[in-house]
Amino acid sequence: MDPDSQQDRFVEQFVRSQDRIYAYVVTLLPNRDDAEEVFQRTSLALWKKWQEFDPARDFLRWACGMAHLEACNFLRKHAGRSRVDLSEDVLLEVAQVRLDIHDVLEARRRALLDCLGRLNRDSRELLERCYAGKDSIKQIAADLGLRPNVLYMTLKRLRRTLFDCINLHVAAEGSQ
Repeated sequence: MDPDSQQDRFVEQFVRSQDRIYAYVVTLLPNRDDAEEVFQRTSLALWKKWQEFDPARDFLRWACGMAHLEACNFLRKHAGRSRVDLSEDVLLEVAQVRLDIHDVLEARRRALLDCLGRLNRDSRELLERCYAGKDSIKQIAADLGLRPNVLYMTLKRLRRTLFDCINLHVAAEGSQ
């Protein structure tokens, strides 16, 4: 396979998985700055080891394994600096639990996207504004001519609708 094609495959796999790799690293390290550093080291290590990757394997699991090694190396190198020191056994257990629930979380993420798509446009925009925007609930409620407690109740109903939809979606997927 030509080098450009190999590079394209890596970029495609990495971009598709980078948020989940970062989330995995954050579960292993208590400090965001440390997690950022380990994520960057992991990204570089993945690129350097890309030629060794077996395409028959799950890229995310391989990448998280690399992230685990990078996190262990980081913790050994910076022992005593952190407020929380986890033994390698505990770190391995946390890492394994995170990997084990990956498929469940991925199924729920896909279901969430589908369920959000089923909401009417106004509901989606309201959720986006409340959860991804910078305005406070008080400000959004004022803009909409609502009392904050009415907006909170609306959000509660929307969250419940999404929760039920996700659970139905995941249950239907599991029964197939």
